[in-house]
Amino acid sequence: MIVVNSSILMKSEPSDKSSLETECLFGETIEVLEECLDWVYCKLYTDGYCGWVKKKGLGRLNNPTHRVIVRRSFIYSNKDAKSNCLLYLPLGAKLVIDNIQSEWAEVSLYNNETHVGYVPSSHIVSLDHRFVDWVTIAELLLGTPYKWGGRDTLGIDCSALLQLSYQTYGEDIPRNTSQQIKLKKKDIRDIQDLKRGCVVFWKGHVGIMIDKFNCIHANAFHMQTKIEPLSKIVERIGKDFNIIKMMDFN
Repeated sequence: MIVVNSSILMKSEPSDKSSLETECLFGETIEVLEECLDWVYCKLYTDGYCGWVKKKGLGRLNNPTHRVIVRRSFIYSNKDAKSNCLLYLPLGAKLVIDNIQSEWAEVSLYNNETHVGYVPSSHIVSLDHRFVDWVTIAELLLGTPYKWGGRDTLGIDCSALLQLSYQTYGEDIPRNTSQQIKLKKKDIRDIQDLKRGCVVFWKGHVGIMIDKFNCIHANAFHMQTKIEPLSKIVERIGKDFNIIKMMDFN
């Protein structure tokens, strides 16, 4: 099944009061494993994360063809920026695009029955598109509020910032820092080798280097996505960290 809302909450238990695990974005595919009243226990195909989501946020559509590459977009009722906004689309949302004509792309929707809306064509790319400088996408999210478990760009946490931005390089990676740190990438032993695209892991936290000295991270200290010197973060969190180089920009 496919997520048909802008995003839906994935909970630890089938209850509104249970803790937030992560969020599933529009167009992402889930596998239903169990049902309980208005809830389903499911696996999110993007990263294999499992949890409970509300049934009402799910529907059936064809396989997605494109994804949203801007911080946030909208689906309009017509090919007109003055027409009604049907729903917003966060970065990483996946779309079934039927037709692209100049400034507008026709997208399939689900609302009791399948219908269409329109999204600015400049806000989407094909699923196989790759941004070499994926850190640019992380920088787009500067100022985004911090939200524990958040993955919708209305509010994100540190590991979602890495996951969403690196996804634009063409690689789906795990959701949580405990799995992300195990990625088979090149370890950096000498802090002098830091460069743009290096990722710094502390226990339960991760940041992305935008250059040799500065790091972007979604964090509860500032309650937003912030760029600050790595040295200041180390003063606050500690010197016990690991560094990996996700890829070369050369």
